[in-house]
Amino acid sequence: MDSRSNDYILAKYDISGIQRYIFATNRLKENVGASCQVTKILEVYLPDSIREAVTQNDAYVIDWKKEDKLRFLEDESIIAEIIYIGGGNALVLFQGMEVCQQVSQNLARKVAENCQGIYLAAAYVEEINLDNFSEDVEKLNRKMAKKKAGMIKQPVYSPFPVVEQDNANHQPITRRYCLSKEENMDMTEMQYQKWMAYQETKGQKEGKLYSLIDGSVNYDYPVDMDALCRDSGGNSYIAIVHIDGNGMGAQVQKVLAESKEYETAVPTLRENSKKISSVFENTYQEMLKGLFRYLKLPDRKREEEIQMPLRPIVMDGDDFTFVCTADLAIPLAAGFLLELMKGQKEETEKITACSGIAFVHSHFPFYEAYCIAEESCSDAKKKWYQRREKENSENCFLDFRILKGSEVGGTVRHEDWQMRPYSVEAKGHEKKEDSLVRLCEAVKKMESWPSNRLHKISQAMLEGEYEMEFLKKEFESRGYDIKDLTQAEDWTKSPLYDALEIRGLCEMKLLEEFWKMQEM
Repeated sequence: MDSRSNDYILAKYDISGIQRYIFATNRLKENVGASCQVTKILEVYLPDSIREAVTQNDAYVIDWKKEDKLRFLEDESIIAEIIYIGGGNALVLFQGMEVCQQVSQNLARKVAENCQGIYLAAAYVEEINLDNFSEDVEKLNRKMAKKKAGMIKQPVYSPFPVVEQDNANHQPITRRYCLSKEENMDMTEMQYQKWMAYQETKGQKEGKLYSLIDGSVNYDYPVDMDALCRDSGGNSYIAIVHIDGNGMGAQVQKVLAESKEYETAVPTLRENSKKISSVFENTYQEMLKGLFRYLKLPDRKREEEIQMPLRPIVMDGDDFTFVCTADLAIPLAAGFLLELMKGQKEETEKITACSGIAFVHSHFPFYEAYCIAEESCSDAKKKWYQRREKENSENCFLDFRILKGSEVGGTVRHEDWQMRPYSVEAKGHEKKEDSLVRLCEAVKKMESWPSNRLHKISQAMLEGEYEMEFLKKEFESRGYDIKDLTQAEDWTKSPLYDALEIRGLCEMKLLEEFWKMQEM
């Protein structure tokens, strides 16, 4: 090490604007293509930028997942090594500012040319001695925060009236894509890039989103939003489900606190990142198998391909977002969280997650719907943190919002009646009044009640507690007891309000299947 130059640089590349870029449109093909583009930036463009920046005699390390230690410390010929990639950012170690700047320029050019709408930020710390990794990362993060705060994110648009513009984002129409002999589609450059990225992956059944089920991959995902609607061509409900790991940042800080040196910290950080990705990918595969078994009807031919009623959009480490038919959202989100806990029964420190769901009409602005799902997930995580502090609980939590009409920001009326977020746990082990099991039992009991009486309860709730007490007496005189639905003396401390909201939006049979899977 003493014979090497002391011109070491630790660099960080951060992608911002990801969510707005991916969820800018309700067209699933563009969403999927945009997600592929984001993945390419660090998984493909960064390694390519390093290859282009080095000379023929230089050595470099770009496949960090295959390395169990930091090669930079042992091989003096290595001038660039990717430490790890995850969460929309990458850490890279360089020897020499010249190669660092060239890689940054190459990567910035590729992003500008191929991913309009995405913003790349780069920061670095110089003259490090490869001693205290934790301290260097802390300096780097401070520089990155300052860099991002000062970035000017200039939108791509054309103010000139002679240029045709897209109605949604006012970007200039610069492309015409031939869909068929009779039909062309005019696009902005951003749309075209997303569309072409989708075309590259079209028909490819490989990677973490496709796993073998019954020995084959005899299924695929929908490519049009109409396929997820109850009424094709209409404006029925769909659901955006966002799942995010709990305390992932704290885990990284723990690694850096316990292993400050490069020699020990980098391998531990890599291993932790790979473990998180593996756990979430395996959990998704188990959830998918459960859904496949539920959908596979006895009279279906074995060779007939099944179209899954969901479309994965983002799966990056502990960040998972998918779109699905409305009635499958709660069962699939709960099924994922249940399988996540089941798959780590033997682990002393379990990886947990929370989920947020936005129920919206299919024509609702997609980015706004994603933001609502993300906010719901944040609400669920707040409850997870509160429960963990009090009871050291490892349960996962689930929250949801149902948007009716054009309500932006979600329904906030009568939050006092809401029990959400709900604790997701194996059936038979529920202990809390906010258990998802209690919500589902209330929904099932409603199946035997006349719809008009349930509607009366909803209307009375909108009026307040006085109207509800009056309605209870009216129902009791006719042989109906609201306590049969609430399973509690005090309806204000029951899942009644939430059960009325999701009635018709939760496929109970699938949820029961996921609960049965926990007993296997």
